[in-house]
Amino acid sequence: MDTTTEPAQRSGRAAVLRDYGADFEVKEFPRPDAEPGGLVVEIECATVCGSDVHAWQGHLAATLPITLPLILGHEMTGRIIEIGKGADLDSVGQKLEVGDRVVWAHTPCGRCHECTVEREPVLCSKRYIGYLNDCSVPPHFTGSFAEYGIVRPAAGRIRVPDGVTSGWASAGSCALRTVVRALSIAGPIDSADTVVVQGAGPLGLFATALLSLHEPRRLVVVGGPEDRLAVAREWGATHTVLVDPEADPAGRIDEVLDITGRGASVAFELAGAPGVVTEGVKMMARNGRYVVMGTLGGEPQPVHVATLVSRGISLRGSMSGEIGDYHTAMQLLDRYRTRFDWDKLLGNTYGLDGIADAMAAMRRMDEIKPVILPARPRG
Repeated sequence: MDTTTEPAQRSGRAAVLRDYGADFEVKEFPRPDAEPGGLVVEIECATVCGSDVHAWQGHLAATLPITLPLILGHEMTGRIIEIGKGADLDSVGQKLEVGDRVVWAHTPCGRCHECTVEREPVLCSKRYIGYLNDCSVPPHFTGSFAEYGIVRPAAGRIRVPDGVTSGWASAGSCALRTVVRALSIAGPIDSADTVVVQGAGPLGLFATALLSLHEPRRLVVVGGPEDRLAVAREWGATHTVLVDPEADPAGRIDEVLDITGRGASVAFELAGAPGVVTEGVKMMARNGRYVVMGTLGGEPQPVHVATLVSRGISLRGSMSGEIGDYHTAMQLLDRYRTRFDWDKLLGNTYGLDGIADAMAAMRRMDEIKPVILPARPRG
């Protein structure tokens, strides 16, 4: 049976990107209706991801079939206002009711080799990724920088635990679930391991927290600026190495090797910076495992293949996460909310008219996760 709560307005605002790198236009669209199997939510909170910044700057348009205009944003927590027929349970069987908060995933096609044979929906080449689609086409609300969101019938969705704030859930719906998958791909990590994390942004800090729970012998975070490395140490890094963009990378490679002795037995590339994989391979120990997940674009990076061969290094790519990773991420945020101050990831808050400012702040590395509160001003 459909369940609906009527909001005060039958339309909703969204921040629309019409030209790459430009400011956003706040535009009104008709409020969507829930399809059978789907949900309509009010976006309670959204956070800015590095991928949003790349999309804003036009970097993704070089490799993906993107047509402007766009409503960006794919990290969000939505509060259910309408439940379509048959959509009263989330993807792990938890009851859903109007007023519950949810996070949700991109929508795989379900009919390709990767979806069905490999059982890797995150590798589906036909995945529907809302914020990269033309928002001028109904039902319009494709991204999370908007008052409303649509959970499509085939999209996985997870109810947010009561102990998890909407800001944490929003950040966790992308960065943390991506880290959850990467750690799974990396395999077992224990007290015998020396782990290196390249990057001190949202991915790197979430990874540091989760890796600290495995109590590795050493946990080294390579990144910056210094205030982020301070959070990394607070969350379990035994050593940090500050990246000076003007310095010779050989210096930080040597510093990591001095700290680790024989190099990293496990490493994670979470920075997405030019040359970071080139450096990471040189930081690896023999028989080491290297998971690359931060680099989604940019210029090709040279890798010394003979080093991979002679040291027996395993290199594996990882991207995104499937709906089970979302569930694990929400549970981790809840379980460890007193151990890690998740609020330290969240930056200033912005309305729909301030999204370009939020993007610029993230690009300058002034904030780790700018927070977007789309609700229209009261009064």
